[in-house]
Amino acid sequence: MSRKKTIDQAMLFKETEKLIMESGYSGFHFKALSARLGVARSTIYNYYTKKEELVTDYMVHLLENAVAQMDNVDQEEEPVKELIRLWSKYANMHQMLQIMPYIDKKASPAVEENTKKMFGLFIKMKAKIEATLKAGQMKGVVRDDIHMKTIVGLVMSTVQIPVHHETLDEWVNEVYQLLMSGLKK
Repeated sequence: MSRKKTIDQAMLFKETEKLIMESGYSGFHFKALSARLGVARSTIYNYYTKKEELVTDYMVHLLENAVAQMDNVDQEEEPVKELIRLWSKYANMHQMLQIMPYIDKKASPAVEENTKKMFGLFIKMKAKIEATLKAGQMKGVVRDDIHMKTIVGLVMSTVQIPVHHETLDEWVNEVYQLLMSGLKK
């Protein structure tokens, strides 16, 4: 009797993201994913009964990691810059979240639960960004004459800025400079 093959969750999530980024949500299928992983489709079905479950589980994982890493940002010398650096590591998050309207949020109880978790994590993420920015205001390094929701939105939107640099540090420095100084010469 043969043993069932198992899947490493990190590899499963990595290949899930790659496949969605390459093929879009409509092109994401367990058949294509199983080929990438070198397993039978039935192996994936041992973990997830629907693609919506896998995709939302991956997104919860992604958001949990981002939120957890934000806890350490305030201890850095330049917290806003570190926030941008952290945010840049999750550049694909924006594209992944854009597929949410296409996901049947009632596909299963697991999908419904993951969708609720994602919403809660998104709220936590925004709150942590806001707390970091408010601390910056208290130190006098972040403007206080602009509505906080506008500043939070601006920071969150930096993830959409294409990286046209040799290194990620160059991108982070340039985005940070632009964010902190604006467009005015």
